Amino acid sequence: MRIKSSLASQTFEIILILLILLILSILTFLYGINPLSFSVSTILWYGLLVVGFIILDEIVMRKLYTYEINNSGIKEKFVLFSKRETFIPYSNLIKVDMKKSFFGRILNYGDVEVLSSSATKIVLRGIRNPENVYQKIKEMFEKHKKEKEENE
Repeated sequence: MRIKSSLASQTFEIILILLILLILSILTFLYGINPLSFSVSTILWYGLLVVGFIILDEIVMRKLYTYEINNSGIKEKFVLFSKRETFIPYSNLIKVDMKKSFFGRILNYGDVEVLSSSATKIVLRGIRNPENVYQKIKEMFEKHKKEKEENE
């Protein structure tokens, strides 16, 4: 099962960036704030700009990561200029967590964190139906745990 980030989470963040850009343009053009001078308003201007870049970075990072859940484990792929893959087999899982923000609860998206015994961590960010993914991972983990106990 391939998993990508939720369109709702990305849309919400794009709306936040547009609001920040609107506020920055109002500060710059209507109130005549000079971003090169030093004052409280320029500090606010730069603060909003930094928040916008952080949100934009999160959107780009969500697009570059893909996740795959199969019968043997969980795989995370990151592709930008180079390719990096992280794989955690179910036999090495020690912890699975699910997190949903306020808007994530309304729009049904969230994060699922998977931690292995070797301290390798995969975070499935901004995915649709995180409860279903969380349950699937836990079921596969329990299944592999039982198979391991039967083989011993």
